[in-house]
Amino acid sequence: MLKIINTMALVVTLMAGLSSCEMKDEILGKDLMSGDTGLLSLNVETGKASRGTTDQVDQFPVVITGIDVDYTKKFDSYADLRTEGEVTLPVGTYTVEACSPGEFLSTMYEPFYGGKLENVKVEKGQTSEISVVCTMQNVKISIDLTEEFLATYDDWEFNVTDKKGHIETYTKSEDGNTPAPVYWKMDERVETIYINGTAQTVGGETVTISGTANKSSLPEYEEGDDTSFIGGDELKIEFNPVKVEGSTPGIESDGVEITITLFNQEKNENVEIPVNPGTEGGNTEEPGTGEDGGDEGGETVAEPTISFPQSTYTLPDDATKKADATISAEAGLKSVKVKITGGNDNFATAVAGMFGGTEPFELIGNTQLSGIFSSMKISLPNANDTAYVFPVGNFFSLLADDSFGPTTTVDGHIFEITVTDQNGKTVSGKLNVIVTEVSDVTE
Repeated sequence: MLKIINTMALVVTLMAGLSSCEMKDEILGKDLMSGDTGLLSLNVETGKASRGTTDQVDQFPVVITGIDVDYTKKFDSYADLRTEGEVTLPVGTYTVEACSPGEFLSTMYEPFYGGKLENVKVEKGQTSEISVVCTMQNVKISIDLTEEFLATYDDWEFNVTDKKGHIETYTKSEDGNTPAPVYWKMDERVETIYINGTAQTVGGETVTISGTANKSSLPEYEEGDDTSFIGGDELKIEFNPVKVEGSTPGIESDGVEITITLFNQEKNENVEIPVNPGTEGGNTEEPGTGEDGGDEGGETVAEPTISFPQSTYTLPDDATKKADATISAEAGLKSVKVKITGGNDNFATAVAGMFGGTEPFELIGNTQLSGIFSSMKISLPNANDTAYVFPVGNFFSLLADDSFGPTTTVDGHIFEITVTDQNGKTVSGKLNVIVTEVSDVTE
């Protein structure tokens, strides 16, 4: 009996030792690094770095993943990898990936780079030299309001959208004369860009801005070429005043000419895309009548979306960054609710006092909030709007006020937004604001 007990104790001890990955590999002969290895000399760079974008390659995280070998090596940054020098890896075939730090968001205000190299061979006792070229993964949209346009029009508001969840609204009051470029992550096949809106002349006349652009309209487009806008494409949309024949023959009136230039990566040159003039509002398609907003066999209405330039802001370091929640609802807005959770007791108390509690509050039709938000230069959305921007950045000066102090919770102040469209589709998103120290923050 004693012999049986001792044998069982020995088995238990051995199994406990095998639960350690390192000991199991050592006993079973599966420690990959103890077998045949080779070296990988890796260089990471960006393509088209001279295009005027900022690329911090040293900060790019790098992941080396085995294809036919169960081994993965990760580096928080390319700088860490370079410090280590040549990377020792078990013999095998690998995929090497590098990208910009942070999350690749649907809408950003800076480019996101990424690169991937597959079937990298690591052979016994040899050094494999490779280079991963990271290219821009999103599509750059920039707006050029020419001097002639600015001299002719006193005010304007227009949208640029792909009708796949991306929409950017431009107004004189918000953007001034030089709107910042926006970068879209094209998750789906996007073949058309729509521009629509209005402008008011100095004399008070309202002019329609409307047009669509397709990649297939490029002069050198050939049958079989990719018709979608893809990462790395750079679109410059230029607005110029023109004289067009009005409703009365022979009488000219003010109009706006839209010119779109696409940077062609293959030819490393800019080419012009012919723009098709649209009807008022820029939509030549009739709305669908199906249950989901689309006709049978026709285009389905896109679900609502919310996008942020980044998910977390730290004050005062990020005080001047754009922090807009960009909302699109092709079916029209039905509800926009906001919940603000204070990151410290002082601001939590203030939120409860300003907004009547800690529950989400409705923006559409909320006349009680119009006065508060008006003083913060925040406009409220209307029912059936297809686009709305909630500028969380307008809260920054309030959050950094010395009467509230730094945040004390890990997540900081949390802004949660829930959107419901007229089809009953709902989407939510949140943005965090961490205050590390109180300082003067200008709006």
